[in-house]
Amino acid sequence: MNPAVSYVVFMVALVALWFVLTRNARAQRRQIAEFQQEIGIGDEVIITAGIFGTVRSVDDDRVQLEIAEGTVITVARQVVVRPVPTEGPEAGSAGRASTDEHHPED
Repeated sequence: MNPAVSYVVFMVALVALWFVLTRNARAQRRQIAEFQQEIGIGDEVIITAGIFGTVRSVDDDRVQLEIAEGTVITVARQVVVRPVPTEGPEAGSAGRASTDEHHPED
């Protein structure tokens, strides 16, 4: 086979592989960006650090989350990555765990 043809075939294969590998990542980034724009007061969300919270206010680039009764933190809108699952198999493991199990109150 001609070396030039081999090179072209190799480059086409590389570009195709790159496209396949990055397609899912681009779709996921787009989905997260859309979710971040639609955040509303009262939504239960998860941030990149794995913290669950309820949205109490939304500004252009900041979100205030209530992570416990009376405890509100301010985070960048970009770290809010998904809603808290409400149904399905993820809800049991990803939902809020009762802290009474591990730290009983006196």
